[in-house]
Amino acid sequence: MIADPQQGLLLAIGRLEGKVDSILATMRQHGEEIERIDNRVRKLEQSKAWMLGAAAVAGAMSSYFFRFIGVPK
Repeated sequence: MIADPQQGLLLAIGRLEGKVDSILATMRQHGEEIERIDNRVRKLEQSKAWMLGAAAVAGAMSSYFFRFIGVPK
């Protein structure tokens, strides 16, 4: 047990600083992880947009092709 109140206060401040440092490190790690996940989601969304665009172009081209060769409905 600590007899000197000032020494006890310094010890408590040291513990708080350690906990704050730990929280800041955890927040930094979470920020990096969120950034990695955000990049992955962005890549997936962009690839989906490209695929939908390609499907739309393929549909338009096939419609034009069948209309051009005169396939009856």
